[in-house]
Amino acid sequence: MSKFKYKFEGIQKVKIAFEKKAQKELSLIELEISKRKEKIKIYIDDKKKQKNEVLNKKKLKASELIFADKYEKVIDRKIEKLREEIIYLEKKHNQKLIELAQKTKESRMFEKLKEKHIVDFRKVQMKEELKEIDDVAAKKFMTKS
Repeated sequence: MSKFKYKFEGIQKVKIAFEKKAQKELSLIELEISKRKEKIKIYIDDKKKQKNEVLNKKKLKASELIFADKYEKVIDRKIEKLREEIIYLEKKHNQKLIELAQKTKESRMFEKLKEKHIVDFRKVQMKEELKEIDDVAAKKFMTKS
């Protein structure tokens, strides 16, 4: 009995490698998005902390008030920049999701094709085995006669 050899094995391995690469890229983008969101939370907390410090002071100099106002504006700009980066990364994330879906579809297609070839191979093997059994039975019958 011969061994099954899938003629598209190399292509299937490449498709699986591309699928894994797309999954990794997608997870890296998700990680970057979560990092940006965490930075936004930190900036918002710093902004609230700074504001509370200014409000809790009994005597406030004009320079401190100006500094607090400028600090708040800088933090707001940083938050806005991070939000823009998140929007960009989410667009990139959606593109990678589409790419991953396509690569998964291709990989599954080759897996199903392999299964079909295995079934066909087994059918051919069964036919060959039955033919051999028939030949052996016919030879035994001929030698008995």
